[in-house]
Amino acid sequence: MNPNCDNSGGTLVRLATALVLAPTALLLIWIPFLQVPLILFVAALVVQGLREYCDMLEAMGLPTLRRTVLAAGGGLILWNGGMVLTDWNGWTAHPVVTGISAAVMLVMVAHLLSPVHSLQALAADVLGVAYIAGLGSYLVIIHGWAGMGPALVTLLLVAVAWSDTGAYFVGRAFGRHKMAPRTSPKKSWEGAAGGVLGAVAAAAVLLGLIRLFGWEQAYPLACWPVYLPLAAALSVVGQFGDLIESMIKREAGIKDSSGIFPGHGGVLDRCDGILFAAPALYYLFYGLRALL
Repeated sequence: MNPNCDNSGGTLVRLATALVLAPTALLLIWIPFLQVPLILFVAALVVQGLREYCDMLEAMGLPTLRRTVLAAGGGLILWNGGMVLTDWNGWTAHPVVTGISAAVMLVMVAHLLSPVHSLQALAADVLGVAYIAGLGSYLVIIHGWAGMGPALVTLLLVAVAWSDTGAYFVGRAFGRHKMAPRTSPKKSWEGAAGGVLGAVAAAAVLLGLIRLFGWEQAYPLACWPVYLPLAAALSVVGQFGDLIESMIKREAGIKDSSGIFPGHGGVLDRCDGILFAAPALYYLFYGLRALL
């Protein structure tokens, strides 16, 4: 999250954008025949996120191979989406992201054939594909879990969004002790604690709605001992994702990765926490299923 709107007008813009994005996301997540559009939507977000990332690399003076990076990242999402749709050879039973090796090798070979050789640029391009497309693939994979995918993606988005909200408002009101002053001077330990509380409170409200409307069948393991600790963990991991993106932006000397979402910045600004929280949710929940 980028706490860059310090007035009521900025907050209203953020709210208006969220009111458009949230229903769109919920429709794509929950309507079964929109699974293919959802995969395409995630692929489009990843490609845009990689565009923003390549812009930052160019601002650092690194000769990124933009077209190769975009093709490798978008292709990785589509590959995993295809594996989810077909469940080839029972693939969804295995906790792995496929295609990442091919995507990384494609970028490395492209740099080998490039007339300009730069180990730093090669490493940065590989990082971008693994970071944005590799971690982003978990959204598609989680959603593809039969009987539980839409619910888990909803829990993920609710926890991360309200973690951002809690961190933003608590940090503005009570932030005194800087969390990472060199990376993100506005973030504080008080804000981080507010983020965890916001995520837990949102998970509690979600559980209340599940009980109220009888949604238990759609939400696996929907109980306090599972959802509240999961929400807290997703908040912590998501905030590290936020700081990682802030570190990259600071190195590039920019404030927002782009302005595609009014009041929220770019795709990376909006999805930085989700990129870290999605694989965390996948493995944490996979472990819980194995235990329970």
